Amino acid sequence: MSCMDVPALLEKAHHQMKVGRYDDAISIYDRVLEANPNNTKALENKGKCYYHLGQHEDAIACYDNAVKINPKLITAWFEKGYTLRKINRYEEAMVCFDAALAIDSEYAFALANKGYCLNELRRHEEAIVIFDRILDWSPRNIRAMTAKAIALRELGRNEEALVFFDKAIDLNPVNSFVYYNKAISLRNLGRPREADECIRIVNFPRGSLTAPDDHVQT
Repeated sequence: MSCMDVPALLEKAHHQMKVGRYDDAISIYDRVLEANPNNTKALENKGKCYYHLGQHEDAIACYDNAVKINPKLITAWFEKGYTLRKINRYEEAMVCFDAALAIDSEYAFALANKGYCLNELRRHEEAIVIFDRILDWSPRNIRAMTAKAIALRELGRNEEALVFFDKAIDLNPVNSFVYYNKAISLRNLGRPREADECIRIVNFPRGSLTAPDDHVQT
């Protein structure tokens, strides 16, 4: 074990992970961890492999081990929070994002994901504060614009929401997710024809504006 080339093994495992061979990557990370149980890089990446395999509890266990070894490991806090968010454990996820933000208050990935959790928990006013902060740093951030628009819509502020949906569309005219959510605001405002056009764009993201009424493209 003492002669093990750990950097080479980590590189090999990373390649296997990149090409989607997660079980093979995990086997290599286990070899590294057998030699050094405190290798946080192996633990983190093993957690990512488990995440991609849908083994979320195993992923969380890897991240937990990593932050026990290094409580300042910001990426492990983020990855644990992201995993928890994806399995709808929003309150727990926010604890992890807050831990990451305590290390770096401008860690944008953690901040944005905390905002998404707040939206899911219907704490929309708090979410808007976060998305405004992100937009101050990054005025062209489509995801923050869209998430803020959704929060505004859920608060009944549909006209304001449309402003941000439209800004997002100006930056990416084929973003179906934005058009779908814009359609909901338009329906809330009693504008069904405009909402229907948004849904047409969802169904025909390229060339939808010229698609005939029977949805058959020429």
